[in-house]
Amino acid sequence: MVPSDARTAPGLRRHRRPFGAGLVLALGGAEILLVQRAGPAELLTADVRYLVPLLMVLCGVLVVADPRRRRRCAAVGVLASLASWVASDLGGFLLGAALGILGGALALGGAAGPVPPGPRAARPDGPA
Repeated sequence: MVPSDARTAPGLRRHRRPFGAGLVLALGGAEILLVQRAGPAELLTADVRYLVPLLMVLCGVLVVADPRRRRRCAAVGVLASLASWVASDLGGFLLGAALGILGGALALGGAAGPVPPGPRAARPDGPA
């Protein structure tokens, strides 16, 4: 029997959520860097106002690249977004900070839990 679209749709959304969350988090950091007009020379000075958005971009990339550490990277990304309000011109005029918080929240909310057994899985207490 083929599963209905209603049953497969939540699984597809949950599978795509880390990519969208990482993208939104990375775009928030990139927006803050663009508002500050940070070029390569300024990024190498290791100033706090440049390190916070770079950390946001790195966390966004790691949310997508390493799903096992998604929660940790999302939490650090949210904290970096909150720190950008103070360190980086109100978080890129609040837009970059809001994108970072939204992306981190999506990544934290889309964290995979235990997978329930499928309908064809053999149960130890019953017939196979």
